[in-house]
Amino acid sequence: MKKDNMEELLPLVGELAEKYTGKESTSITYEKARQLMGAVLYCIREYEVGLEQKEGLISPDDRVEAKAAYRLGYEKVLEKVKETQALYNHIIGDFNSYGNRCYYDTFAKGLPSFFLYYDPRFTPQDHLLTLDYPVLCPMNSLRGIDAIHVYVKSIGLEQTLLGKFPEEYIFHVLKAYSADYKSLFINIASIVLRNVLGCRMAGKGIHTGKYTDEEIKRLENCINCNTAEELERYLKELTDELMDIGYGNNEELGEYLKKDLHDYAFELKQGIKNRCLDRIVATWGEK
Repeated sequence: MKKDNMEELLPLVGELAEKYTGKESTSITYEKARQLMGAVLYCIREYEVGLEQKEGLISPDDRVEAKAAYRLGYEKVLEKVKETQALYNHIIGDFNSYGNRCYYDTFAKGLPSFFLYYDPRFTPQDHLLTLDYPVLCPMNSLRGIDAIHVYVKSIGLEQTLLGKFPEEYIFHVLKAYSADYKSLFINIASIVLRNVLGCRMAGKGIHTGKYTDEEIKRLENCINCNTAEELERYLKELTDELMDIGYGNNEELGEYLKKDLHDYAFELKQGIKNRCLDRIVATWGEK
């Protein structure tokens, strides 16, 4: 079905307009009409994505009319809202922001307002929140419940990673990263993972002690002897090992964490080049 087929889409927008005005008026603003068209297209896209992912939204007909696609997509939106809220409720019970205000304000304080005010009928394409806490998944192209679903899932994966480490270790790493870590817009999981991988490359135990001279030399040699691409591959191998040893070979968590490793490999190379590796590896020494 072609989404630009206005003959099929306009009646759907008209029906939404009637519901929006309570059938008291047939006149709506241009901006409101654009908003309702966006709602229709968003739900149709949900239907199409469901087909692509073979989630059972397959019609016996070769061609699905816009009205049917919209209805099935709208139902998919409702299901995703329910699924995301259940996931959020599961995570929030043990959620730990580790003192970072942005992390707490976004997830613990902000997300409940989404589930309270999200309008899947008239504005499913809007997710209401700015999602200030940065996750490792790219979020720029996501809207509505799709954005919130990926965001909540990302936070859940991060909490799984962090939950295996003693709080004192995480606080140590964060304080070593910055004395102002509580007020920064930073990804907590990334900082912890990077330091764990740094320890692994240096042959250092994952503890709060600083690096020895031998461990520093081992880490520097590892970075110097590999290109950025080779270093990224090695970091991914170490992440797989971490998943296997501590997380029951959690592939989903591993793939999520690997989204940060391209940048980390580049920063490690730059740290060596500019003689500031101690700023990249937060627990290098006492600060």
